[in-house]
Amino acid sequence: MNTTLNSSHPNRQIHRFDAHDREIFRGAVVAFVLRGIGAGLAFALNIVIARLLGAEGAGPYFIALSVTVIGSVIVRVGLDNSLLRFVSAGVALQDWGRVRSVFRLAMGVTLASSGALALGLMVFAAPLAAQVFDRPALVGPLRYAGAAIVSFSIMSLLSEALKGLKLIGPSMLVAGALYPLFGLVLIWPMVHLLGPDGASATYFVATALAAAVGWWFWRRGFVTHDTPAVFGWAELWDSCRPLWLMSVVTRAILPWAPVFLLGFWGSGDQAGIFGAATRVALLVSFLLVSVNTILAPKLSELFVRDEVATLRRLANRMTLGLCILTSPLFALLIFQGSAVMRLFGPEFAQGGAVLAILAVGQAVTVASGAAGQILMMTGNERIMGDLSLGACAVLLGLSWLLIPAYGMVGAAIANAVCMAVVNLGALLFSARVLAGMHMPEGAT
Repeated sequence: MNTTLNSSHPNRQIHRFDAHDREIFRGAVVAFVLRGIGAGLAFALNIVIARLLGAEGAGPYFIALSVTVIGSVIVRVGLDNSLLRFVSAGVALQDWGRVRSVFRLAMGVTLASSGALALGLMVFAAPLAAQVFDRPALVGPLRYAGAAIVSFSIMSLLSEALKGLKLIGPSMLVAGALYPLFGLVLIWPMVHLLGPDGASATYFVATALAAAVGWWFWRRGFVTHDTPAVFGWAELWDSCRPLWLMSVVTRAILPWAPVFLLGFWGSGDQAGIFGAATRVALLVSFLLVSVNTILAPKLSELFVRDEVATLRRLANRMTLGLCILTSPLFALLIFQGSAVMRLFGPEFAQGGAVLAILAVGQAVTVASGAAGQILMMTGNERIMGDLSLGACAVLLGLSWLLIPAYGMVGAAIANAVCMAVVNLGALLFSARVLAGMHMPEGAT
């Protein structure tokens, strides 16, 4: 790869960098505003659920939610990241037949896999609740969690596809703002109608509605061309296979396995408090997610166009800005964690230490910036897969040691350590990749 492609035209390079910078800034502002609205709505929804059900009643909801998220990440087999990468590259090259083909393939695989898992979970919800969790109250939430695996998976893929089309506003609405908005509208009547099971039912209906809106946005935004569909499963699987493991660890196991394991080794109120603290801690990194929403397709575009120096400078600048902007929120969660948790109800205030520990793990994620995105968008997915495997082993080992002895505090420590392992590892390897970037064999 020729990293000096534009070195003989410094003015042109600066102009391109400024144009990329402005595009990222404009998109990040849109993403930040919409994700901020979505985060506020989701926070309000969690507060409403916690106050309606209490810590003990919220436990089954958060356990079921962890099943939904973990199950969804498993059935998507890493397709969301690969879909973003290939749609972005196809749009940059104006290869619309390839874009259409990879979208249909990803959706078909996800519908089949999520439907199969959802059916199994619905059928075996009763024995799972009684024999695995020893919580009969989990039967209803587990059944709704199975249905939500389908709706949440499709909603997530549609959001990534919309990012690839550079429809940032619609993408943020679908994945961040619409489902908590629908949830707030539905939560009271659903809980009144179905009791504690109504919270899990609300999540399923809300994500299904958001997915329907996302499909409408995709149909409007896709540019139709009579070009042949040429994308094959082998090429897609080669990209998403290592991303699958990374997604399972970073999106499912790291944030949600502790809630799941507290269902075995802890009490119902601990699972509820930890679940609420997890949702709050994610606020630290929501700005990172907002920026990465814009940055990921741009990184793929710059990589395809051989503009490595621009890619490097853009990623560094975004990371510095993120660290500065998120530091006040990080400080709030560290020093006023109990006060923040008290918003969920007086019994949640004991989760202040848990929130502080989880916030440290999220702060490390923010400090790593776009490291993971750089690896994934430049064809180095296998590095992220290896890092994720190591982090998973650390999480399971620490959880086995700490949760039985220290409950939700032990779960928080295990989570924060593993977040540090995967993100600092990504930071190290992405720096090496950028220092001597080359086009991986078979990368597009």
